[in-house]
Amino acid sequence: MDRTETNTAIVRRFLGAIASGDIETIEELQAPDCTWWVLGRGDVSRKSYTDDVRSMLLAANPRKVEIIGIVAQGDSVAAEIRSEFHFGDRVYANEYHDLFVVSGGRIVHGREYFDTGKVAAFFGPMEG
Repeated sequence: MDRTETNTAIVRRFLGAIASGDIETIEELQAPDCTWWVLGRGDVSRKSYTDDVRSMLLAANPRKVEIIGIVAQGDSVAAEIRSEFHFGDRVYANEYHDLFVVSGGRIVHGREYFDTGKVAAFFGPMEG
C-alpha cells in the first residue's frame, strides 16, 4: 500500500471506531499532539475533541457513521460522512465534511464541517 492508501485506511478505521464506540482506537489513531478545528468552535485540543466524542456521540446507541465519499492526496484525506446517533427516542443526524492530516500512521490534525444548526437544535449552543 502506498502512503495515500495507508492514510485513507487510517481515516476509515478512525470513523469505524466512532461508529462502533471503540474509544481505544479513537485515542490510538490520534497523535499525542493532534489538533482539531471544528466549525462553530474553532481550535479544539485533542483532549477536548476526544472528550466530546466520548460524552456526546459514544453515549448514543445505535450509532451509524456512513462514508459517502473519500478522497486522498498525500497526507490529506477528505471524507464526506453521514451520521445518525440514537439517544433513546431522540435521533441526531447530520452530514459532515472532515479533512484529516495523517503523518506517521496517526491523525495529526482534523478540520470538521457540519450543519451547526442541527447540532444546536439537538445538543444546545456550541461553546468554543
